[in-house]
Amino acid sequence: MKITGIEPFVYSTRHRNASRTWLLFKLLTDDPELYGLGEASLHDYDDQMVSLLKDWVTRYFAGKDAFEVTATEEHWRRLYQDTWARGGAFGTTALSGMDIALWDLKGKLLGRPVYELLGGPVRRRIRVYANGWYTNPAPPEVIGREAKEVVARGYDAMKFDPFGREAYYTISAAECQLAEDRVAAVRDAIGPNVDILIEAHARFNVHTAIQIGQRLEHYRCFWYEEPVSQENVSELAQVRRKVNIPIATGERLFTKFPFYELVKHEAVDFLQPDICNAGGITELKKIAAIAESQHLLMAPHNTNGPIGTQAALHLAAATTNFAIQEYHAEFYEPDYFQLCPGQPRREGSSVPLPGGPGLGITLDEALARENPAMPRGWHERPI
Repeated sequence: MKITGIEPFVYSTRHRNASRTWLLFKLLTDDPELYGLGEASLHDYDDQMVSLLKDWVTRYFAGKDAFEVTATEEHWRRLYQDTWARGGAFGTTALSGMDIALWDLKGKLLGRPVYELLGGPVRRRIRVYANGWYTNPAPPEVIGREAKEVVARGYDAMKFDPFGREAYYTISAAECQLAEDRVAAVRDAIGPNVDILIEAHARFNVHTAIQIGQRLEHYRCFWYEEPVSQENVSELAQVRRKVNIPIATGERLFTKFPFYELVKHEAVDFLQPDICNAGGITELKKIAAIAESQHLLMAPHNTNGPIGTQAALHLAAATTNFAIQEYHAEFYEPDYFQLCPGQPRREGSSVPLPGGPGLGITLDEALARENPAMPRGWHERPI
């Protein structure tokens, strides 16, 4: 059984605050019934990503035995070290997608779910938090009502960005008060026993981030995410020392190396690598080990489609220091669960263990072709 190529699918969708473009693909073999599903979603530049993936398959994989190809550590190293695309968002996203596809293919060849190949499950349910549920910007009373609806659906944790869309480095007194009022409205609406996760999208400088964080301490937030940019670890460490809310970051970081710096400099409480951008299943397992060495927790970022989300659930099942998984699935347009049949559905505040060999899902190829990439304005950003 030989690797023959890839078949890509670019699928677009929306939730209340953002558009998404997911790059899904099949890693093909000469057996049409056996393939690996991968996702390399950068939410843009899909043509270039497909070109890189096809080039890698041609140069590294085509004609090789499928059992040999699924030696994921060896091929991760080759794809990382032997290309000028190494280390950045673009190359590491392609590598992540290929790694996910290799794990899916390996699980199918062995007839076992991916989490069994990662050491076996340490939990039977994966806690998730809601995102994509709120209107941004909106008056506090609107977000309070929306938050109450999220709790009524069974969630016990939700994330939102209360800072509108205008603040950058600093924030006006009026906008800062409005942001605090939004957080207060959510806390008042959902009560004391539901977790609120605050998202800042890496927009503030140190002084502003500290001031805001100290104002929000009263609301017992689960974490304060990306209060400052990822470029300087020292900035994040300064915020962590002055704000009594756990700090989360990592969606803009790629491979294990910058995560090691975060841990070494005591700058973070929750690590948030994205499985479709930071190096795939293979690399996130190593990032989790780095975090575990300092008793820190993993909470992977996830704005991905069903394939990336399913890969993240398998990783969560087998990761000792996993805390909670970002989960947009129920707030996208309604085809999400039809796109990849076999996905487990949320029950209450968690998702049950995935089943089946590999990732345990298939791809509805006809549906995947129905929603090609939509044009995105230069101002849009994933949230």
